[in-house]
Amino acid sequence: MLDYDLEAGRYDETRGGPARARAAADAVRGLVPGGTLLDVACGTGLVTRELARRGLRVLGVDAAAGMARLAAGRVDVVRGDGRALPVRDGCVDAVTTIWLLHLLDDARLVIAEAARVLRPGGVFVTTVDKRAAHGPGGRAEPADRSALVVEETARHGLRPSGESGFVGLGQGGAGPDPVFRLLAFRRA
Repeated sequence: MLDYDLEAGRYDETRGGPARARAAADAVRGLVPGGTLLDVACGTGLVTRELARRGLRVLGVDAAAGMARLAAGRVDVVRGDGRALPVRDGCVDAVTTIWLLHLLDDARLVIAEAARVLRPGGVFVTTVDKRAAHGPGGRAEPADRSALVVEETARHGLRPSGESGFVGLGQGGAGPDPVFRLLAFRRA
């Protein structure tokens, strides 16, 4: 896995920059209510800032100091781990994990934390099936496999509420830009 502290300084330029961030934010915004959004693993805050520009009150959380430092110049951010979020129960209207679950060996704790911090009626939005967007490789059973995410969110009282996708502009390298899939889940 990448060292995101070292990668922070060049992350945006190698991942599609503002165009990719706008595409991701547009897709997410169509799935979440207004109010407060917690962006877990917010990275440099580029997508988080775009979500704020679309009328949401945002807070970014990232475990990597280098990423959190860059994000702090764009949005409110705190250092924290997605498996133990530094916010109280039932306090946000939406939680996003964009490009996080595929990095984990086990996404269950992150999903449980997202469910814990959502208000009733709140929405959890996550990217799924990233391997399918980029082609084969990696673990045999990726932690962001949609069937696993659907099963785990259901265990925490979240029900499917929508789906969207966006083109990862500037992330295709020499090939075509990948299409990323988003799933949304609502707390009853």
